[in-house]
Amino acid sequence: MTEDRPRHIICAVRGSPQSRATVTRAIELALVSQARLTFFYVVDAEFKGRATVGVALSRVYRELVQMAEFSMLILCDRAERKGVREVDYRIREGNVRKQLLKLASETGADTLVMGWPVRGPGRPTFKREKFESFVEELREVANPRLVLVPPPGEQQGAAL
Repeated sequence: MTEDRPRHIICAVRGSPQSRATVTRAIELALVSQARLTFFYVVDAEFKGRATVGVALSRVYRELVQMAEFSMLILCDRAERKGVREVDYRIREGNVRKQLLKLASETGADTLVMGWPVRGPGRPTFKREKFESFVEELREVANPRLVLVPPPGEQQGAAL
């Protein structure tokens, strides 16, 4: 193993079917490098400035966090069954971009595995320029090695 092998990997998870490739890539990387793996999910019920109407927002968040915890436990179990020795998860509430920047800075993780955000098959959530500016901001704040995993059917992700 070389000194530049990952020691702590954060895997940003959206919970969509497109996240499967991202999770698989993070587990593979953790196994090869014997790194700690942290799955990360952000609950945002106020996405795009539209709060949920008709229901107390705190109740919505509580239920979304419970669903996220269940999903994260499944991912941790999957990683452990594959042989990852150190695996955990973090769930936060709020803006995805802000929370991911904050976690990357706080943990000092040296590698971040994330997928290209998509709404559906082949339709990006962010325009390329906005996503690239986010990636640059991540580099400035925490300087992790970034492993970007494209949607299924596209070219394999690369470390940046």
